[in-house]
Amino acid sequence: MSHPDTGNDVLQFIADGVVSLSGFDVAAISVVEDDHFRIVAVAGSRSAARDLLDRQAPVQLVLEELSRADEWGQLLFVPHDRATGRLHGFQWIPVTDAAPGDVSWHPEDLLCALLRDAQGRLRGLLSVDLPRDGRRPDVDQRQVLNVYADQARRAVVNVVEHRDLTRDLEVERRVSRSRSELMHMLSHEVRSPTTSVLGHAELALDKEPDADVRRHLEAILRGAHRIADMAESMLVTASVEEDRPLPATPIDLVGIAREVRRQLADDQAPEDIELDLPERAVEIRGDTDELGVVVRNLLTNAVKYSPPGGAVRLSVDVEAEHVVLAVRDEGIGISEEDQAHVFEEFFRSPSSEVRARPGHGLGLSIVDRIVRRHGGTVAVASRAGDGTTMSVRLPRARSAESCAPL
Repeated sequence: MSHPDTGNDVLQFIADGVVSLSGFDVAAISVVEDDHFRIVAVAGSRSAARDLLDRQAPVQLVLEELSRADEWGQLLFVPHDRATGRLHGFQWIPVTDAAPGDVSWHPEDLLCALLRDAQGRLRGLLSVDLPRDGRRPDVDQRQVLNVYADQARRAVVNVVEHRDLTRDLEVERRVSRSRSELMHMLSHEVRSPTTSVLGHAELALDKEPDADVRRHLEAILRGAHRIADMAESMLVTASVEEDRPLPATPIDLVGIAREVRRQLADDQAPEDIELDLPERAVEIRGDTDELGVVVRNLLTNAVKYSPPGGAVRLSVDVEAEHVVLAVRDEGIGISEEDQAHVFEEFFRSPSSEVRARPGHGLGLSIVDRIVRRHGGTVAVASRAGDGTTMSVRLPRARSAESCAPL
């Protein structure tokens, strides 16, 4: 009789237990969805299950009816002579005659328990009907029902929170896919005209224009290069968001660091990048290109925000279970307030010193995304005006050779 939704088998088990041990022939459990109670588990009566499963009642209407109830611990009892009848369209009313007497159960009596989480949020409802002895529950029965009400509360809270988490993860995945597709599209749309602008500007410069025209062309080139850099960063961001497994083959982080440093030298980067690297390979599992982006972004950031001649140091240290790659600079530093945001996409500090340097606010967000995808963490240690250290901690590859101490 359980609804096919994930977790309802647990709620069905609780409802079955209520019927088995509480002295009532029918039990139903509802969960709150979109301001309605939806019945997801019914035990004890096939007729009740057919009528009740998936039936929904507005939460506000139920609460108004329960405002007339007697409180028996977690239980709320509304005798038939206090009921308004407004819930008849949402109830299962057994076809049976009411026995005479003040303690006799009436078919329209209502006995239930509101199920709330630790924060007091309403998550569900347990209701019971048809006592086997035909009487309203005495003190002993109420104690048993209160125990089951607490079990139902915990089960409903777990089920609902699991569903909420599953729904949130699915929404996050859909948003991530949409963002990835959008960034792919924008990157490709921007790259083609930007390449054309760069090419024409460079051709025009080759024709040795006068100083004024040259100044304008060089400004065009600088702006086009910034756009091209941003398009490339958007493409990297989109590719990292794709749901691709990491390669299983171990890769050498030291080799990646050395290669990125060589490429920066070819790009005429400052020569004052110091290397403090182990002599032998340090293996991790991951994507060579992505980790190359991490090293490159950290180094170019350090160089960009350092004064001319300011030292930048790249180091790799090996721990028992992790490898730590750190980039230290003697640059302008990052304020404590900005440190909370540096890994957010498109964040740029309002500081005039930062704004004076070109950037689009994607470099460190890409670093953070790639590192997390590799099961690692990235941290910043800095003070304004006193340099910055970016530390990336990644799991080591567990092979016999790579696990040997250096």
